[in-house]
Amino acid sequence: MFRNLFLVIAIIALFLIIKGFIRRAKNTPASPATGKDMVQCTQCKVYLSQEDAIVSNNQNFCSQRHLEEWKQKH
Repeated sequence: MFRNLFLVIAIIALFLIIKGFIRRAKNTPASPATGKDMVQCTQCKVYLSQEDAIVSNNQNFCSQRHLEEWKQKH
């Protein structure tokens, strides 16, 4: 009798603990904002951090190849 009661209480406690972890995981943001300034590549329009951008003639590029392609067109 006490064994069955203990088992039921243990199962309910385990259920509540798991439910709490799931609820907390849903409310936690995936990743906090880094606060980096983002710029857009003039050639392909992808966004990248300003630190990683290649700047030429006040234009931002994600790679040297895109810079060269843009120069050929303009």
